[in-house]
Amino acid sequence: MIIYTDGACKENFRDNGVAEGTGGWAFIILEQIPGKDMHIAKKGCGQKIGTTNQEMEIRAVYEALKLVDGSPEIILYSDSAYVINCLKDKWYIKWRENGWLNNKRKPVENRDEWERMIELVEKYNVKFFHVRRNTTKFIQIVDNMAKQASKKGTIQEPLEQ
Repeated sequence: MIIYTDGACKENFRDNGVAEGTGGWAFIILEQIPGKDMHIAKKGCGQKIGTTNQEMEIRAVYEALKLVDGSPEIILYSDSAYVINCLKDKWYIKWRENGWLNNKRKPVENRDEWERMIELVEKYNVKFFHVRRNTTKFIQIVDNMAKQASKKGTIQEPLEQ
């Protein structure tokens, strides 16, 4: 099973540093049919108000993995180096050991999102790959879906198809 994810958000911050941007997340799950090309088996997207791009990148992975059940191997692609590096290099193990503090001894941002997503990641055999934005048709699809979801009034979360 192959998954592509993306998040989008035009981040605006109030004077107190609180995010007030509207964000969107998206994923597609591809499956191979013998003798045919890959096809989109599942897709989903959603929106959140008062968020950041990083939170939406994490949320996209979580939402996709919620739909995975029994797949022996999952390959996940994202254009978020932050998310992919955390998962490949297992930064979250140190975060847990340090009471969810990062290497600068500051609280890990989006801890709740990370914890929910990591719980699912640990259930499966997932390989993570960083892809540059707009380099494949599938990353372009999820990029467009996430951007569309981030537009106010377009979608309320979650929408699964």
